[in-house]
Amino acid sequence: MTPLEVVFYLSTPIALGYPWIFFDSLLTHIKLKEELGEKYYFLPTKTPIDVLPEIPLKKWRDLYVASVSVFGPLSVETYVFNYFKRGDFPFPRGKISRGSGFFKDFYLKTIYVPVRVVVFYATGELEEVKRLVSKIYALGKERNIGFGFVKRVVVREVEYEWGLVKNGVAMRPIPVEYLSYYEDSAYMAYKPPYWSSRSIKLCAVPFTRVVLK
Repeated sequence: MTPLEVVFYLSTPIALGYPWIFFDSLLTHIKLKEELGEKYYFLPTKTPIDVLPEIPLKKWRDLYVASVSVFGPLSVETYVFNYFKRGDFPFPRGKISRGSGFFKDFYLKTIYVPVRVVVFYATGELEEVKRLVSKIYALGKERNIGFGFVKRVVVREVEYEWGLVKNGVAMRPIPVEYLSYYEDSAYMAYKPPYWSSRSIKLCAVPFTRVVLK
């Protein structure tokens, strides 16, 4: 396993539904699509998956040595994009629902960040990580309307393992039980699948100071 830096260069701003993107989640997503093919799109969305695919990253305890997203430039602000989503088909006669279903039709807001690069740190198998990230064409939310398009991605070796901690700062959620010191904490998911309540523990918040046990 090799310490890596993965840099995504974007051609459009990235829309976010959460403060960070998880690198181990990205690779899990790609591996699931490879293994399941079209069946991937018929997975139950709220049922925890008991068996996740193996991804080419090093593990420390029960979490991957893989950071959350680091956005650049550093002094970037968030913005809100407003748009009106509607169907292009004529409405049928009679009473219909415009709040749900096929004719859902309302004013939407999306938080986006006008960043140029998204950086991840991880420790893993260089060639397999390169292969998997080459299949990522966009990052974040609202990709279908043009957000987060990837122009190119560069994977390179680095000298140190920064997937967990870099310069004394947590680079991902780390359960506080694995730490001898932490500056700030919150209940959050710390391993895939991140949408499952079974993945939630009291963790050190990313980009706050920590000391591993």
